[in-house]
Amino acid sequence: MTTIETRPVDTTTAEPSRRTIPFPAKLAAAALVVGAAGNTLQAVLSQVLGGRPESVAEQAALAAERTGLVTAMSLSGTLAIPFMAVGFVAAAHLLARRVRRTGWVAGALLVLGMWGFLGIQVTELVQVQALLDGPQGLAAAEWMQGLDSVPLLGAVFGMPFMVGAVLGMLTLTLGLLVKGAGVPRWIPALWLAFIVLDFSIGAVGPVDPHWLYLVGAVGLAHHVTRDRGRVWKNA
Repeated sequence: MTTIETRPVDTTTAEPSRRTIPFPAKLAAAALVVGAAGNTLQAVLSQVLGGRPESVAEQAALAAERTGLVTAMSLSGTLAIPFMAVGFVAAAHLLARRVRRTGWVAGALLVLGMWGFLGIQVTELVQVQALLDGPQGLAAAEWMQGLDSVPLLGAVFGMPFMVGAVLGMLTLTLGLLVKGAGVPRWIPALWLAFIVLDFSIGAVGPVDPHWLYLVGAVGLAHHVTRDRGRVWKNA
């Protein structure tokens, strides 16, 4: 007689793994477009105004002559930063689908960079208002002009902006170019060209590298919302 040992069969079904998305696809797309548009508008208005004068007296004269444009330039750049941060987090989230650690590093660096950028932009916005406030405001603007050389503020805002924005964008774009993560490679290619040009030669005549950032952001916004956000939900 042969004895056959029987074992109970596990009939339980494993639960499907849940993907965590930081926010809806429509919010990601809106943040990408609004943030890039505001940042690009600031760059365009700066070109229209002929750039920022070196001396405070010249800045005051420009602010008095073209108050609306100067205020719009500073305000658009400041208000764009929260949207830029959310847009960069969205892009880093797509990268983290393939290379989690690299995506998290890129996102953290870019958020750090946006923190520094916000401090710089708010300072410039306050300085613009001071330039329009008569002799006392002019003295305040002179004082704020010297804040660039304060080591503490440089460590809190200036350094995070330079390090976070540059290293974050390089990490993000190179990661997306190498790993893909389902993102069309022309998008990180445009962003890589933007960050290299913006922090090297800047605008050349009427051509500003911020347009590359905007076109890439619009392309990425379309990518995350196509097929009713399927790409975003699966990330």
